[in-house]
Amino acid sequence: MAQDAVQDAMLSAVRSLSRFRGDSQMSTWLGRIVVNSALSRRRVMRRRPEHSLDTLFEQPGIGGGGDGSREPYGAPIAAAGPGPERALLHNEIRGILRDTIDELPRDYRTVVRMRYFEDARIAEIAAKLDITPNAAKLRLLRAHRALRGLLAQRGYERM
Repeated sequence: MAQDAVQDAMLSAVRSLSRFRGDSQMSTWLGRIVVNSALSRRRVMRRRPEHSLDTLFEQPGIGGGGDGSREPYGAPIAAAGPGPERALLHNEIRGILRDTIDELPRDYRTVVRMRYFEDARIAEIAAKLDITPNAAKLRLLRAHRALRGLLAQRGYERM
């Protein structure tokens, strides 16, 4: 359930990247999306609870011959991991974003990498680049707009 909530949050974040304004840290923004996704999934689960197949097979009369034995279905079912499709989608999205960031002008690419890959604050970015904090914010805002434009050109405007 938690993995599903995180996956939903990841897709939601990618789809709404164009609406990220940069008023807060991206980690804060992503954290809020994950929390909202988990709360939403929890509300749904209250209305439609899911039951594990493992517990279903433990009930008498379910499984093998109707005598309460668990054969041939008595072996525990392996827990499903994230699955190859999700991993592939995650890697594909990450690759698209990295490739698109690489196409940004150098100044924009630098602030985006510092902010989101190095988790640097605006003041740190400004100090390292020897610019004012307002100039760093403006550069990051322009980088977001440029990134949105490049993604839209590639057909990813709904990311």
